[in-house]
Amino acid sequence: MKIERLSAKAEDYLETILRLSETLRGARTGDIAHEMNVQPSTVSAALKSLKEQGLAEYEPYGVVGLTPKGRQVAEDIAGRHVSLRRFFTEILGMSQEESEQAACGMEHEATPMVLARLGLLGDFLRNHPGMMEKWKLARETARGERSPGVESGLDELPQGVRGVVMAVNVEGGLRKRLVEMGVTPGVLIAVERVAPLGDPMAVEVRGYRLSMRKAEAARIRVKWRPGLV
Repeated sequence: MKIERLSAKAEDYLETILRLSETLRGARTGDIAHEMNVQPSTVSAALKSLKEQGLAEYEPYGVVGLTPKGRQVAEDIAGRHVSLRRFFTEILGMSQEESEQAACGMEHEATPMVLARLGLLGDFLRNHPGMMEKWKLARETARGERSPGVESGLDELPQGVRGVVMAVNVEGGLRKRLVEMGVTPGVLIAVERVAPLGDPMAVEVRGYRLSMRKAEAARIRVKWRPGLV
C-alpha cells in the first residue's frame, strides 16, 4: 500500500514506537500515550491508521511493532532529529533543552536539501577550527556573552581575533623573555594557531610569529578588540 504523506503527529508516533521498542518492555499503547501525553484511545486510533498504511504492527492489548517499511521511516525521522539537535547544540550554541525543542519542531518540516546543507555547514566548521572560533566569537558577541572589549587570558583569545595586551603577570626570566619578544602592555597580539593538543600556541605580535606555552599565555591579560583580524 502506498504511504500517504505523514503528518507531524504520525511521525512522532513512529519515532516514539521506535524508541520504546528498544526497551525491555517494548512499545505498548499505555506507554506510548504516556510518552506523547495523550489518551490511550487516541493512540489506538493512530496505531490503526499506521497499520493500514503498512507502517505498524498492532493488535489491541499487544506489543506494538514496526514493519520494515515503518522502521525505515522511523529511523529516518530519528536521524533527522539527532542531526538537527547536534547542529543546534554544537554550531548554534543552544542548550540541550532548547536544541531538543527546536529539533522536535523542525524535523518534520526541514526538506532533505535543508538538512544536507546544514550538515555540510556543520562539518565545514568542525573541520576548520579557525573558522569555528570566529563563528563562536560572532555568536557569543551577538548574544552578549563575550563582548569585544572584555578582558581574558591570551590563552582564551580565539584564533583570528586581535587583543590588546593589558598586563604581563610574570616575573623573572620569563618576563624578560616575553618583553624581548615584544609582548608589552598596549601592543596588539593575535593567536594564529594552536597545536592539536593545545600546546604550544603560535601568536603574532609586532609583525613576528612567536611560540609560547598555553600556561604562559594564560598569564598575559588581553582586551579583545572589536572586529576580526
